[in-house]
Amino acid sequence: MHELSLCRSLCRSLEEEVRQRGLNRVLRVELAVGSLSCVEPGALQFAFEAIGKPACLEGCTLGIHRVPGRARCRACGNCYALHDWLGDCPECGGQNRDIEGGDEVLIEQMEAC
Repeated sequence: MHELSLCRSLCRSLEEEVRQRGLNRVLRVELAVGSLSCVEPGALQFAFEAIGKPACLEGCTLGIHRVPGRARCRACGNCYALHDWLGDCPECGGQNRDIEGGDEVLIEQMEAC
């Protein structure tokens, strides 16, 4: 379950941010999780609740929202929603594409005091 190691990395990043900004604790963090990222939001939420967190993250809540996949067809230039890694261009049927979004896991917002 790579969500566990992802949560550990998230906690380290948040702890470092708290230290650098001279804050006391994180109250809430919002993540954007791309539908092509191979990260399961439910497993990520479970891992965040289950792992031991540093004191500055005790009581912190995690919000997760999905970001849809987006691609641009190299053959016809069409931009389209991509629901999985196997989707073809709906315009021309091409499979040669550039991923333009939906493969990320990003901290979008952090509420801290």
